Amino acid sequence: MSRHDLKELGEHLDAGQAGLVVVGVSDMGAKIEQAMRRAEKLQAKQLKADTEAIEADAKSAGDASG
Repeated sequence: MSRHDLKELGEHLDAGQAGLVVVGVSDMGAKIEQAMRRAEKLQAKQLKADTEAIEADAKSAGDASG
């Protein structure tokens, strides 16, 4: 996420509120929305990502945890 994206997110929150950022692949959108059906607000945004770097980070985190 860019700094601009994070700043936009912060502008949607009032003092004392919290937000949750969920990142998923595009074909998971409906499942994510279903899982978050009790949220007061939902905002979806398509981001460009380096999938190879994300996979490498996930693998590295998994290796480090156990």
